[in-house]
Amino acid sequence: MVLGMLLVMPAQAKEGDTLRPFVSLGHFYDSNLFRLAESEYSQVSQRSEQYDVLSAGLNVDWKLGRQQLVVNATKTLVRYDLNTVYDSDGSDYKATWNWRLGNRLTGNLGATESLSQSNFDSVGLVNNQVKRKRSFGRAEWEFHPRWRIGGGVEKTDNTNSALSQASNDFQQQAIDAALIYRTPKGSNIRVQMRQIEADFSTLKILEYHPFLPVVAVSDNSYKQTDYKLLGEWRMSGKLTLHGQAGWVDRQYKNILKGSFGGYSPWLVDRPDFSGFVGRVSGDWYATGKTLLSASAYRELGGAQDINASSVLKTGASADGVWLIREKWRLNAGATFENREFRGELDPNSTAPQRNDDTLGASLSLNYAPTQAVSLDVGMRVGRRDSNISVENYEFKSLFANVRADF
Repeated sequence: MVLGMLLVMPAQAKEGDTLRPFVSLGHFYDSNLFRLAESEYSQVSQRSEQYDVLSAGLNVDWKLGRQQLVVNATKTLVRYDLNTVYDSDGSDYKATWNWRLGNRLTGNLGATESLSQSNFDSVGLVNNQVKRKRSFGRAEWEFHPRWRIGGGVEKTDNTNSALSQASNDFQQQAIDAALIYRTPKGSNIRVQMRQIEADFSTLKILEYHPFLPVVAVSDNSYKQTDYKLLGEWRMSGKLTLHGQAGWVDRQYKNILKGSFGGYSPWLVDRPDFSGFVGRVSGDWYATGKTLLSASAYRELGGAQDINASSVLKTGASADGVWLIREKWRLNAGATFENREFRGELDPNSTAPQRNDDTLGASLSLNYAPTQAVSLDVGMRVGRRDSNISVENYEFKSLFANVRADF
């Protein structure tokens, strides 16, 4: 619908409209591309790798009276020096119509589609392409100068190219309603209820028993309800805090479906999750040339990265930006995340429930000789420590990237 509007609207750009093509080229080195544990090093002939990432695209910001149309399109090519079998082409398209009717009714309507390669630390030595389609719409009514009420709908379709990842294909629908209050100083508080229904068409295979013959399977499909309080507080001209806290209730459907090629299916129920989640973050402009940001969170893992009945993620991050000179900027960051996997997938496993700690740090230098051109060089390091030794890894990477906006 949004893309169709591009064809029927008058093609007359006004002052303030932007149409910005861009291109970027990056060269990367990674000491452990596939995020292998030390015991897995023999699985590949070369753990370290160099690769190039070429991206090109177009950003459009088109204003028609009180309406705004924003379109972003990007094409990305990834080429490896040694592991050429993992070369991939990706894309990312997004179109959003930010609409306004009168002085009190606003909202958006849009769609996105992306194609990208899975992270190797999630899927292992598999060249898997993930296609994600998303459509969304939202409306809010300002019935009082300080009060608004609104709601939104969203639909997501996620598919994987590798057959081994078929159980991660899902369709998700979400709907939410919110009440928003805005303070005289520009802060706002939002009370929100959101319902999500996710359907995984392919059951996850846990194990085979060929002599019985029986196959143990589980259903990832679920219904989830979120109750949250969200807020943004402008403490001063230099400090802004963001926060959200609430309760999540996820109930798995546990429905037997599909065919099993002559095996008798054994459905292993996945346990539900109900608990507190939250996130708090802040941005502090310590000086006119320095920005410090930090966050801490406790969240339930998304459908695409669940390797158990649920994954509870608890973590923190800190980032800093220092404008050294007019054209030079230094960026630094550090992250920590604990993943607690809940609900054993293998019903006969005697292993402990998986628990991971992941650490990461980055440092980069940005130089912008002109407003249209920027160069970045930097490094990243990271490691994961797990109570399942085969899930451990560590890596170091270096990168250099140049981008031009026309």
